[in-house]
Amino acid sequence: MDLRAREGPTVREIGHRVGLSSTSSVQYQLKRLEQQGVISRSGSRWRSYRLT
Repeated sequence: MDLRAREGPTVREIGHRVGLSSTSSVQYQLKRLEQQGVISRSGSRWRSYRLT
């Protein structure tokens, strides 16, 4: 399996794993990580993010 072709977890899956029940809280944190250059997205969906 080509790991580069896999999609990331959904916002709900991320929230569940880190203990956040609000999807807007997860999206806020993901946006902050993107602004800091920690992650990047190849599209408009959060599932398309990659660590940089």
